Amino acid sequence: MKRNTTLILFIFSVMLFSCKNKPAETVEPESGLIEITKAQFQSENMEFGEPAISVFSDLVHFTGSIVPSVNGQAQISLPVQGLISRIHCKPGQLVSRGALLFDISGNELVDMQKDFAESAAIVKRLKSDYDRVKELADENIGAQKELVLAESAYNAEKAKLNALALKLQNLGLDAAKIEAGNFSSSYTLKAPISGYVNQINTTIGQYVGPQQIIAEIIDTESMQLKLSVFEKDIQKIETGQKVEFQTTGSGTGKYAAKLISVGKTINENTMSIDCLAEIENLKNAGLVGGQFIEGEIIVASDSVFSLPQAAIVSAESQTFVLAFEKETDDVIYLKKTEVKTGRKNGDSVELTELPNSKKILVKGGYNIQVE
Repeated sequence: MKRNTTLILFIFSVMLFSCKNKPAETVEPESGLIEITKAQFQSENMEFGEPAISVFSDLVHFTGSIVPSVNGQAQISLPVQGLISRIHCKPGQLVSRGALLFDISGNELVDMQKDFAESAAIVKRLKSDYDRVKELADENIGAQKELVLAESAYNAEKAKLNALALKLQNLGLDAAKIEAGNFSSSYTLKAPISGYVNQINTTIGQYVGPQQIIAEIIDTESMQLKLSVFEKDIQKIETGQKVEFQTTGSGTGKYAAKLISVGKTINENTMSIDCLAEIENLKNAGLVGGQFIEGEIIVASDSVFSLPQAAIVSAESQTFVLAFEKETDDVIYLKKTEVKTGRKNGDSVELTELPNSKKILVKGGYNIQVE
């Protein structure tokens, strides 16, 4: 008896489990309507909705990277070769324009100051000679040829002195002190822009030539997008268009930008052109130079009627919606209605033609069998 009771309970449990997992049953009688009980409607969390106006955009996909602007990157080299005697900065440090970076010493600096002091003395002598010869020429005593030679010698040496003075000025040295014989043993290299020191390629005691890059500064507040757009999409894009992008593989939200430059030359290897976009709200974006990005350029947008993707049913190369037809106390009747669809935008589908009924099943219809 106990064994029979256990068997009966087992069979009852199986039947109960089968009922709970049974998909929403639909019946399509001769009228062509689909019947759904209200109990099924509630248990499947079904919902009705109407076509709504949504903004659909025509997009051009791109890939690219985050780069500094042309004025936001500085590569540091020496105006006069010499030895690195002190380093005032370190990689990753934020520096302001004019901040001290390196102290440089060496024989070249000493020779430049010596040449300037000597040239200054020569200019004084030649100026005196020129003034004397000019005075004689004005009194018709001296020859005109001597005046020309004195003037040319004076002007040539003065030009040399002015050139040396500019070089010393660029090094931050006081030409007046040097002319008086007070030489500097070193000069200081300063930051040409504000930003972060990206790298330092030298050490104390190293002899550095004028062509060697010893440091780089990146202004993170000047970051922009460098985009690659395929040739087939060139005619669609123009400056001023909105851009949406995200960093590759980061999983973070999208950022906004604006197209500011469209390239005029096609890269023969990639068959694409390079464009530049200005990042909006850059300070709060937390982006890093060199990051790879991907996104879309919004080339056009318009407002159209749409339905959620879940409301669209596909069968035999056609698309349908299930429109409300009528209801009784226990049953809801739906009618399979063909619709014409267009673009997709996220979870929404454009309707190129509106169905006659505006009450559409928009949720929970995945178990309904449509033939």
